[in-house]
Amino acid sequence: MKHRLSKRFIYIVTLVGALLLFLTGCGKSSSNSSLQKIKNRGTLEVGMISSNPPYEYQTTKKGKQVMDGSDVQLVKKVAKSLGVKYKIKTMDLDGLLPALQAHKVDMLITSMSPTPERKQGAKFSNVYYKSTNTLVVRKSDKIKYSNTDKFNNSTIAVVNNSTQQPMIKKAFPNATMKNLGKVTDLALAVNNGKADAFSIDVPTAKILLRQNPNLTMTSWKHHDSTAGAAIAFSKNASSDLVKKVNKIVAKNKNQYSNWVLEYAEKVPTN
Repeated sequence: MKHRLSKRFIYIVTLVGALLLFLTGCGKSSSNSSLQKIKNRGTLEVGMISSNPPYEYQTTKKGKQVMDGSDVQLVKKVAKSLGVKYKIKTMDLDGLLPALQAHKVDMLITSMSPTPERKQGAKFSNVYYKSTNTLVVRKSDKIKYSNTDKFNNSTIAVVNNSTQQPMIKKAFPNATMKNLGKVTDLALAVNNGKADAFSIDVPTAKILLRQNPNLTMTSWKHHDSTAGAAIAFSKNASSDLVKKVNKIVAKNKNQYSNWVLEYAEKVPTN
């Protein structure tokens, strides 16, 4: 009888121990889930460039300053699919990755390309958009730059840490690069004679030309050699969050291209 009780006791202890280990493992898995943390908080915190129309820009709605643009539409889709509210934190491009790495935001949705350098400090979703780049000059200089070799002796403005930066450096190695903090600074630099040209994607260039009729696009076009735009996560983001966002990207990828064209037409120019 004692032997039988002893065996039963050992069996019960073993079973309880296994159950405790299982529950502990489940608790640990849940606590390490980036997706679950966002759901528990109830708010998705997103980092975004403060001014990069038509992808993101500030506008006034009902007397309040809010962010709008194609990336904002994507933020809304992600937040809705996760079942949470969203909060956008704006900053210059060179401040985005540090904010992500410091866990000040959950992800970056700001037309960011997953370059090899950026992949060293962040994870990325699948690509949701790919664009073509151009060079913009003053209309009075259009004939001069019909020969694109002339750009090798010019000053070209780009947004600091943008995909245009290495692209222009490679295409025109002898050109002087002028790195600026925001997209809106590009046209200002060319208008003020601080740069001969600036490089940006075609949809953004069209908006800047609406705002600056004295500028024009050149014939130089460069199909984006980067992967395109993707959503960035911290390096230690859990796979369940990345997988969930990839499903949202796949569902909205075609619609995103339409959003870009729509916002390029309705971005305020005054």
